[in-house]
Amino acid sequence: MSVKLLLDSNKIYHKTFEGTKPGYDALQVDSFLDLVIKDYETFEQYMDETNKIINDLTNKVKLLDSQLSEAENEKAALKSRLAGISTNQDASLNNLELLKRISALEKALNKAGINPNTVE
Repeated sequence: MSVKLLLDSNKIYHKTFEGTKPGYDALQVDSFLDLVIKDYETFEQYMDETNKIINDLTNKVKLLDSQLSEAENEKAALKSRLAGISTNQDASLNNLELLKRISALEKALNKAGINPNTVE
């Protein structure tokens, strides 16, 4: 967001007023002070908008931090649940062979007229 101020420190510092007897022209001083006030109002509005954006972003960061924490907790829980699974290729093949063998035995029992679910 770009803010267009009417004055800067250099313009304020080097501002000269024409003098009248006795002192400065009140109309010139008033119009210059009106510019200063307008700049301060613009700056205050900019600061309010900036603070609102900062607060919104702070709230988003807190929300994302809590979501990250939940995700990390879930990851740790899943990791502990999966820790018992073997990554050994031979173990996986052995399990597959055992499943094939059980299936073949169940088929043989079914052919013999025996329900494999009732066998103890």
